[in-house]
Amino acid sequence: MSIITDYLKDLENYLNEIPYRLATKVHIENRGDVALLLKGEIVFIDESELHIKEYFISIPVLQKLAYSYHYQDKNKMLIFRFDNAEHNPDVKTYPHHKHIKRRIGDRYFLFLFRFFGLSIVGSSS
Repeated sequence: MSIITDYLKDLENYLNEIPYRLATKVHIENRGDVALLLKGEIVFIDESELHIKEYFISIPVLQKLAYSYHYQDKNKMLIFRFDNAEHNPDVKTYPHHKHIKRRIGDRYFLFLFRFFGLSIVGSSS
């Protein structure tokens, strides 16, 4: 098994345990266990949505190159987003940052599992 395969197995198990969810859609492009593109959406019982994007490479170790965790209410209004898009160079944790409504602030790297409060081996903070 590769580290990407292990991550996907952990992700599948974890997604099945998320409370208060109505639906989960995940699109996975495992590029030969060398790179992984993951896009997904979780819809919760209050009709809020979490949109997830993660891009990893696994050589020499698992590294997350890009991510976005965008949470919005049922009216599609932003509640918060954590990402590492390189559009806020003044943030102390650049490129990692968070958006809360119209504010932008420092944010450190996180894996999807840590976003939900689950710690796994190999995650970075």
